[in-house]
Amino acid sequence: MQSNQEILVEAILNQYEVDKTLLPTDILEQIYTLSSNLVTSHDIINYTESIGRLLNKDEKTAELLEILDDEVHIIIHKLKFIAASDRPKVILLDGLNPAVINTSDYLQECIKIAGGIPTYTISEADKVIIINSEELTIAQIPALLSDTNWSDSNAVKLNQVFLINKEEFGKTPGADYCLELETLAEILQPKYFFYGLEGNIWIQFQLQ
Repeated sequence: MQSNQEILVEAILNQYEVDKTLLPTDILEQIYTLSSNLVTSHDIINYTESIGRLLNKDEKTAELLEILDDEVHIIIHKLKFIAASDRPKVILLDGLNPAVINTSDYLQECIKIAGGIPTYTISEADKVIIINSEELTIAQIPALLSDTNWSDSNAVKLNQVFLINKEEFGKTPGADYCLELETLAEILQPKYFFYGLEGNIWIQFQLQ
C-alpha cells in the first residue's frame, strides 16, 4: 500500500506529466525530502513550485500555479461579502459505524475557503458531510438516526446531510486539491457554485 507521501508525489508528477519511474534517482530523492505536511493553499502552491523547480519545468510550473491560484481566489472572491451568518457550520464524519468526527487541519482549512465554518459539535452543525462509500452509508443511516443527538439536530431536520462518495477524499492533502475545494464549495454554498459534481462525487440525503 502506498503512503500518503507516495500518493502525493505521484499525483503532482502526473500534473507535470512526468513518469516517476523515468526520473533520475537523485531528483526523486530530493522530491521525497520535501515536507508533505500540507494544510493551506500556500503550502500546496509552494510544494508544487518546489517540485517544478527540481524537475526544471518552469513553463509547466507557471501553468499549474496559475490554476491553483485562480481556483482559490475565484472562490474567495465570490464569497468575499458573505456574512458569517450565511456561512454554515459544518461537521465532517469519516463513516458512520462508528461516527468518527474528521479533525483534519487540511479539510478544516478547505471548509473555510469554501464558505463554511468547521465545528466538532453536532448540535451546532448546519450541515453534516459524511466521507464514505455510498452503499455502506445508506445501510448505516438508520443507526445514525436512532441516536437522538443526531436525529434532533438542525442539519438532519433540514435535510442538510451530504455524502462524499470518495473514501480517499482529503486523505492526501494536495493530491486532488482543486476537486476537493470545488466539492466543498458546491455543497456549502450552492447559490454561488456549480461544478456538476452532484451525483458523481457527492449526494444529498432526504431524511425528513
